[in-house]
Amino acid sequence: MRLRDPREFRENLPVTRKYVYLNHAAVSPTPLPSLFEAYRYLYEVANRGSIAVNEEEEDELYHIRSKIANLIGAYPDEISLIPNTSYGVNLVAHGLEWKRDDNIVTDNLEFPTVVYPFLKLAKKGVKVNVVKTNPYNFEEDIISNINKNTRLVAISHVSFNTGLKVDVRKIVKAARENDALVLLDIIQSAGAVRINVEELGVDFAIAGGYKWLMSPQGSGFIYVKRGLIEDPPFYGWKTSADYLDFNPNKFTLEKGPRRFEIGTVDIAANLSLAKSCEIISENMELIESSVTYLSQFAIRLAKDHNMEVITPEEKRAGIVVVKVKKPKEVAKELLREDIVVSPRGEGIRISTHFYNTEEEVQKTIEKILEIERKLN
Repeated sequence: MRLRDPREFRENLPVTRKYVYLNHAAVSPTPLPSLFEAYRYLYEVANRGSIAVNEEEEDELYHIRSKIANLIGAYPDEISLIPNTSYGVNLVAHGLEWKRDDNIVTDNLEFPTVVYPFLKLAKKGVKVNVVKTNPYNFEEDIISNINKNTRLVAISHVSFNTGLKVDVRKIVKAARENDALVLLDIIQSAGAVRINVEELGVDFAIAGGYKWLMSPQGSGFIYVKRGLIEDPPFYGWKTSADYLDFNPNKFTLEKGPRRFEIGTVDIAANLSLAKSCEIISENMELIESSVTYLSQFAIRLAKDHNMEVITPEEKRAGIVVVKVKKPKEVAKELLREDIVVSPRGEGIRISTHFYNTEEEVQKTIEKILEIERKLN
């Protein structure tokens, strides 16, 4: 599906008939082509049961892995399917070997998913350093806390509550100088801006599919660079190389990406994810251009109305956070006007995807100002 204009895609999104939908950093509406791909599979299962399932899994789901890999610049055998980002972070937290006094560098701008799994490692004497930082000095603050005891740096590519797009390569360089690994949460960037994990130099990249990748909840993936965590932290029946022998007395560790998929994965949700990845990959230049244009348009329009913008204009992707006094009340009032956004931190988070329009952004900013005057 090649698009000439982002607006062409709106006919695939029934949500646009009723709502000004600017909440892709929370949950994206599933576009019809991706929805129909999931439906195709479920309809086949309804008609042919296990025959349809076995046919879909015949290639070890490499037809799904390859489309995800193509989107992020990875190899298909580096892509494992996971139910959510939290599971992926836990795979890394419990899959790496730790020594007492190892430390993990993360930060206070992270979604809890990136921080909480590592707290379990305190019993092993691992220290979790949650760096206090802000959108303007982020890289410098993280780098200044990396040292010879740092085993892992765990950060987000795009901050969920500020919209900051991090200079990942700068942090990776500092991590490499200290023999540290880098985990990157890409749930707020994958599908919105171009990503190449090899160029970024990260060791792990994780995303659920239901945000900018416009796929159902339950879809998601983890990229694990070749040679890392060859022995996964959790075993299940599909961790066995010979899992179809169904023999509990024989276990040979799977070497491929299925080693992290300990049980049955959500095939329908991940087929939908693969379709979305295919569409996004074919239109990545157009999508990134539109996403970054609309976020800049939102920032400049808000500033023109003397609103305080938390998101740095020069370091952004698709998220813009504008400061308001009562974020939750403002978001509720906007919903009454059929405008969907999220209250986050000190403001309203506007997350425009590529198919949104200037008119939708302008209407939202003007309504926020109107509601602010009414509430205050």
